[in-house]
This record gives sequence, C-alpha cells and structure tokens, in this order.
Amino acid sequence: MRAIAQRRGALALALALLAAATSARQTAAHARARSALSRAAPAGRRAAVRFSAVDARRDDELGPLHPTVQWLPPLGSEGPDEGSAEGSITLPIFPLGSVCYLPFTSHGLNIFEPRYRALYNDILFNGSRRFVVTMVDPLTGRLAKTGVVFYLDELKEVSEQTGDSVKFVCQHSVIGCVEIERVLNPQVWRTRETYLKARVRQRTEPCEPDAPPCPLETEVAAAMERVVALQAETNEMPRFTRGMLKALNVSRAPGGEALWRTVGLWHALQEQRVLSVQAQMQADISKRVVDHLKAKGKAIEGGQVRLEDLPPDVRADLARIQEGYRAQLEELAHAPYGEPFQLLLQADGHEERLALFLEMVNGEAERLARRASLQKLFDKS
Repeated sequence: MRAIAQRRGALALALALLAAATSARQTAAHARARSALSRAAPAGRRAAVRFSAVDARRDDELGPLHPTVQWLPPLGSEGPDEGSAEGSITLPIFPLGSVCYLPFTSHGLNIFEPRYRALYNDILFNGSRRFVVTMVDPLTGRLAKTGVVFYLDELKEVSEQTGDSVKFVCQHSVIGCVEIERVLNPQVWRTRETYLKARVRQRTEPCEPDAPPCPLETEVAAAMERVVALQAETNEMPRFTRGMLKALNVSRAPGGEALWRTVGLWHALQEQRVLSVQAQMQADISKRVVDHLKAKGKAIEGGQVRLEDLPPDVRADLARIQEGYRAQLEELAHAPYGEPFQLLLQADGHEERLALFLEMVNGEAERLARRASLQKLFDKS
C-alpha cells in the first residue's frame, strides 16, 4: 500500500509540474505557431479583419499579409443583421475550446452542463441530430468563422450511474464543414442560460472527377515518404509504418475525403507524440520522487506530496528533468491542436489545403533531419 501511495503522490506532483510548465509556455508556443503559418501563406492572401489589440500586435510581429484564422467579431459586437443568405440554415453551436476537429472523424463527448443537456434534448426532439463545433481563440475568446458539423450517432443516458454529474455519453461523426454567418443569440454566451445558435452556410468542395492531379499531390507524397524514412532512421516513436504510407492518399476526391483522412492520421500521430513526451516526463519525475522517498523510508500522506516538502537537491533534479523536456514540449505545444489545422479547415479548395499541409509535413521532416544530424554527431563522439 505504501508503494501505491508513493506512486500516486509522485504522479500528482508530475501532473502539477506539467500544468505549470504548460501555462508558462502558452504565449511562446502561440508566437511560434503564427510564425510557422506565415511561411505557408499563398501569394495574395488577404489578412482577416482585425477586432482587438491582440490582432494588432500579431500584425506588428508578422506583417499584415499571412494566412490567419478567420474569427467572428466578439460576441455581442456584431453590426446590424442584414438577413440570411440563400441556402443558410440555423444550427446550435457547441464551442469546444482551442481544439480543431476535422471532417471524416469520430468523437465522443460527455454532456453535463444544463445548456448542452438542453441542446441534445432539442436536436433529438426535432430530429436534426446536428450541431456546429467551432474553435475558440484562447487569447480573445472569439469563435472561428469556419466550423464542422457533428452528427449524433449514439446517445446513452447515464445520469443514474453518475449521480447526475454526467447526463449523456454521446458518439458523433463529423459530416461536413460550415461557415458561420452570424451568431443569433450572443448574449447567452455569458449568462449560460442556454446554448448558442447561429445562421450557417454549408461549405462544399467542387466535384471535379476529370480534373488532372494537382502537382502538389506529388510533393506531399514525397514529403510524407521523407518523414517516414527519417522516423525510422531516428527511431522516432510513435511513427508511421511503411504499410500506413501506402494507404495515405491526398488526391482530389468528392468532398475532399481522401486528403482529410490523411490529415486525420497526421493529426492523430502528432497528438500521440505529445502524449508520449508528457508520459515520459511524468515517469521520470515520478521515479525521482519515489526513489527519494524509498531512500528515506517515507510514505506520502494522503497520496500527495508537495514540492516545498522535498529537499533542495530533489527539487533541483526535478527542475533539470523539466528543463530537459522543455524544448520538446514547446515544439509540440501547438502541433496537434488549433490554428494549423483550422487553416486547413477554412482553406479555399483542394490546392490551397494541399499547400498548407505540405508546409506542415516539410516542417516535421526538417525537425527529424535536425534530430538525425545530432544523433550522428553524438555517435561519432
């Protein structure tokens, strides 16, 4: 039991240190993400309209012409409603933080807030089973103009099993992409009395079965092959396999499905890299704390340990462990989430989306090439 308590306490400490490190890294990681996106800017791309001092600072740093996420005006600051455009519909909105969800993926959600319990009751009652999920700017709180449509595949009522802390456990498919024209009830975002509703327009990919292959498709395929080869050379984990590479497809297809499925695999790989690095750092921190406690014959009271209760040498070791992982965590901070993938979502067509994705893949190849060079230097020494 003592060993179990020690491991639990050390893990709690590792999680606390990781949370602190993540908070301190957010601003720097955001700036790096912006810089990476500026390199992928197609010629002539117009900057989005700016609504805040944060946007003005971003333009000062990167210049006014670069691909940027298109945000809606701050909720409640919209101008006069000019009415709905032809083909627009009204759907609920469920903002889900600074994560970008992609078409042709599946996701589960646990529903507990009263306003979203009402949302699910309403989409079940009216039979639509659909709502919009859009990204939230972590710096300003604005909603991304482009979102995806979640379709409710399965819902389980679990309030009895959870003491009503969770009402529904739901599974969804992402079935499309929409542009938000206007939020119709922005005042409820702060009051939380109900969920947001918006007028949206479906974004469709032109179906051109006879169109010739885009030259960028060959470039993306070559870049992916380079990444797979470098992953094997550097023993990168997790990584793509040769078998997975054969299944990757970025060709033009109805709805862009082929490219989106490849982007989804890339997204999943980046997410697993973050989790792998975090888990390794937590394991190293936990081991150092447990080794110290074992050497002193101490147990962790209540399954927790406070950083200030550890001696200076152990705290110094933990700081060194954290510093050793800092570069990796900063590099990965934005990779599987947010803006790079949101740019793909709002891109105007197959070719622009390929250009942005190629930039992401080439960036990963460059990172792995640097790692391979360092490994060779260490091997020689």
